[in-house]
Amino acid sequence: MQNSRWKAAGPEVHEALRDAKIAAVMHAVEKVDAALIADEYAVFAAALAPELVVNNPGNIVAASAVVRQLNADGKIAYSQYERVIEHAGLRGEMVLLMGEETVVPKPPNPLAGQTVHRRFTELWRPEGETWLLTARQATVVR
Repeated sequence: MQNSRWKAAGPEVHEALRDAKIAAVMHAVEKVDAALIADEYAVFAAALAPELVVNNPGNIVAASAVVRQLNADGKIAYSQYERVIEHAGLRGEMVLLMGEETVVPKPPNPLAGQTVHRRFTELWRPEGETWLLTARQATVVR
């Protein structure tokens, strides 16, 4: 059963997906979200840029190493991960995504089993043929 998915919020996002870079990033997003469901640490870690900085839902700014460790410790892991992409666009060679996400964290996350709604912003950069998450902000809204 697939417990991770995303959808475009409107025609502007559907149009943006015609761009090969944006389409490639959405494929990377699918892999990362599925890895967070399947507890595939290596897949998740491989998508994180060394310079990644996250303003996380716990209102803490975390560098790449901290984010990797939180995932390895099971604190960034979900039984459900759904995104609504409200904006997808190019920023130079990078791709900017913005929208809403609904997640159900797994233990040992303090919100395990609860449905959490967040707003997010992500910036992805190319590295050869792959895309790396280089900045992320997520805020719990309900």
